Amino acid sequence: MGGWGSGSRSNRGYGKRKCEDALPLDIRRLHRADCLIPGKLFSWCWSIGGREYASIGAEAREDHVLLKYTHRKSESVEQKIPLDWTPCNYGGKRPWWRCPHCGRRCAVVYGAGKHFSCRVCYGLAYTSTCETDRDRLFSKADKLRKKIGAKQGAANPLPIFKPKGMHQKTWDRIRGETQELEHQGWTETGRMMGMEV
Repeated sequence: MGGWGSGSRSNRGYGKRKCEDALPLDIRRLHRADCLIPGKLFSWCWSIGGREYASIGAEAREDHVLLKYTHRKSESVEQKIPLDWTPCNYGGKRPWWRCPHCGRRCAVVYGAGKHFSCRVCYGLAYTSTCETDRDRLFSKADKLRKKIGAKQGAANPLPIFKPKGMHQKTWDRIRGETQELEHQGWTETGRMMGMEV
């Protein structure tokens, strides 16, 4: 019979690898950094807290980007990722990746293995889609807590005074919504544990 965390886990993406655990290569960021000019050589790196943990070299071509990197510290890899350009409503063009495996148009390809591919090919899920109802309630409450400068986590008290420059009505609304979401979250926690709250 149901208990803590029971339910239709497969429907929520439990057990799937997450997009946030792979290396995202976002074509919008490359475009903003002027990296997609044909013939341009560039490098791209990923870092946490200012410390680099992965990088690739690349060359932009007319119809693709050629990635050059080392996989597992020993195997040199060269991979072509096709480009697709669509016209924008007010002029200009928008770049897209074409997944090298399925041909799907996407804005981000992920390095979740030896090659970069779209999230569908790798079977990656977004963390937010894997949240339980209880987690989703607490996540919404944490976003509201951030707006009023409160420490995240339902176990932490809400501030007594509103932040400088915030209207009283806004403060009261956000505070009330936060309390209601957290109450629902605790109620769901009790229900999951088989307790009445």
